[in-house]
Amino acid sequence: MFFTSLYDCFRKSVKTFLIPLFFTGLFLIPEAPVRAHIVEDSLQLVLAEKNLSISQRVEALTKLAEIRFYRRGHDKGFATLNQALKLSEQLEDKRYGARLYAILARWYVEDNQYLQAQQLIDSAVYYSNEAGNNEVLAFTDYTRGWFRLRQNKPREGIALFLKGLHALESEKAHAVKSAIYGEMSQAYGEWSDTQNQQKYAHLCYTEARKTQDPDLHVYGELTLANSFADRFKKDTTRAVLRDSALYHYKNSIAFLREHRDRVVHLTRLPEAAYYVAELYSRYMPSAYEEEVYHYLDMAVEEARKTDVHTVLARSYIMLTEYAVMNEDYKRAEFLIGNAAVAAHEGPVTDNRIIPDISWYFSVIREKQGDIGEALRYYKQYVREYTNRFDMEKMALAQKLEAQYDTNKKERELAVLQEKIMYGKKLNRLYIGLALTGLIAIIILVYANQQRTRAMKQQKQLHVMEVNKLEQKNRIALLSAMLEGQEQERSRLARDLHDGLGGLLSGIKIEMSAVKSVLSSSGGQELMDKTMEHLDDAVNELRRIAHSMMPEILIRYGLGEALKEYCQRFRTSGIHIECRVFNYTNEMDHPRQMVLYRIMQELVNNAMKHAEASMIYVQLQQVQHKIFLTVEDDGVGFDKEKIADTGRQSAGWTNIRARVEFLNGSMDILTEKGNGTTITVECLVHPEPEKKK
Repeated sequence: MFFTSLYDCFRKSVKTFLIPLFFTGLFLIPEAPVRAHIVEDSLQLVLAEKNLSISQRVEALTKLAEIRFYRRGHDKGFATLNQALKLSEQLEDKRYGARLYAILARWYVEDNQYLQAQQLIDSAVYYSNEAGNNEVLAFTDYTRGWFRLRQNKPREGIALFLKGLHALESEKAHAVKSAIYGEMSQAYGEWSDTQNQQKYAHLCYTEARKTQDPDLHVYGELTLANSFADRFKKDTTRAVLRDSALYHYKNSIAFLREHRDRVVHLTRLPEAAYYVAELYSRYMPSAYEEEVYHYLDMAVEEARKTDVHTVLARSYIMLTEYAVMNEDYKRAEFLIGNAAVAAHEGPVTDNRIIPDISWYFSVIREKQGDIGEALRYYKQYVREYTNRFDMEKMALAQKLEAQYDTNKKERELAVLQEKIMYGKKLNRLYIGLALTGLIAIIILVYANQQRTRAMKQQKQLHVMEVNKLEQKNRIALLSAMLEGQEQERSRLARDLHDGLGGLLSGIKIEMSAVKSVLSSSGGQELMDKTMEHLDDAVNELRRIAHSMMPEILIRYGLGEALKEYCQRFRTSGIHIECRVFNYTNEMDHPRQMVLYRIMQELVNNAMKHAEASMIYVQLQQVQHKIFLTVEDDGVGFDKEKIADTGRQSAGWTNIRARVEFLNGSMDILTEKGNGTTITVECLVHPEPEKKK
């Protein structure tokens, strides 16, 4: 279908401006008694209470401003929020001012006033620093990151999101976390990184479910649905992804319809209905036509109620296409006319919709036989959509122009028809010969292209096979090397513990016997020092043996080994924290040992070179994948240096070799002065070799 080629652009525009605005008032009223009053009249009654404190009045005004902004018009929302901001100046607690300035900033962005929005964000940063509250600081960082994404500065935005999450490590703050995870999921989705998009979408959904806010509940459902839909579009053979997207879209629709009196942002309902109709129409058109009509009717009805003109116009365009396919051109003309009206009703016209409208006007006029109007609309479509039309549409324009010229000439030259008949026959003959020659050339060119393509594919397959064999040999060498290292470590650990350790213990026993024989105070003191040195030697021996082959890893698995390793560094002056999530200990021992060595090397690097005051180690299992993250707040480093294999240290070489052995990947996020985050990803079990 023609219109579906623009669907992704439409959905990104909706996510960019509308979905993040769910959170304009959610974080301001975490435990307030006015939270249950969602309807505007109820909030008016709350504000009429004489005994209401200033802070509660600010909270009620904030929620009322949000409702008015999205249901009564932006001017009314701005007026009410400015009233709340003025009232908050009477409070010593700067949290209210910080949040209100952040809300105003996002609303100014929606009105395309970016300069004023930046000034408001600066005020929010100032007030949040004055407040010193982690949740407010994180909310301000979230707002700044949200703004950076809309300024096409994604790296700065992601860094601010991570900073906000870091501030919330010891806080619940499920609403703020859900907002940040949702934005990160959207950012990774626009980069076509569906793996991270899905990861953060799940986190957004999980955090949203922990709140009692209906708007956040819908936001989590839609974020997860969008991630499933994007993954399905990259691999349409995986119908389970499509079904998951439909499941969550329908969940959000059902929830919105059931709780519409409690939900502020009812614009989500027509959008979700449109997404469902689009999936049915695009990927299951013949079997689910009734479902398409059902959800399109719902989208039209709800879009009218909520003034979502973009969704309304898109829904009419999709209905127009079905009318054209059913040859009901009168209804198609009525529907596309409604789409044109809806497209121009909003404060800002979506330029992605206008070319579609011109296109369908052209198609309808052509089917009705009005070639002149069809040509005019098509030329209008070409002007509006120059950067996107292809050769097929160009050919259609030429066809319409040729038909129009032919009809005109036939009317003008009807009286000369008999005189030029002979010439026409010759022309037909020449055209036939030309077409025959052209077809022959096309066949030859096509055959040559197919042959060239086949040779290229064969060459690519050969190169892939060679690369596969080289990688297999390299992994085998790495496996043998690492296995040899671990065996040697194990042998040395046993020798040190059983041999040298036993010998030192025996010497200590003998020295204890000698100690009792010595009578002089000087000899006694010397013997005490000797015993202390022996104790230190025994302890150091045990530490070395434990480091070379940690017994806790063998007995209890990787998760407990990581915790125990980090616990031993608590007295070093560096705050090191380790967390393990959903680890099932199904990984075989050699792979656990390799991952443990990677963690050791990364933690040692952070302690020795990063000048860090805090190190965070996280082990997480998501289904059949393992994620090991080591993060510090140190000085960071230049990624370019370690990217050059000729300049890598032995430590980095070992780390990369071990990651390659695991057939995993390593992601490094670092910036000088802003710390380092390194994430290693691998499978719980190695992939079995595919038989040819």
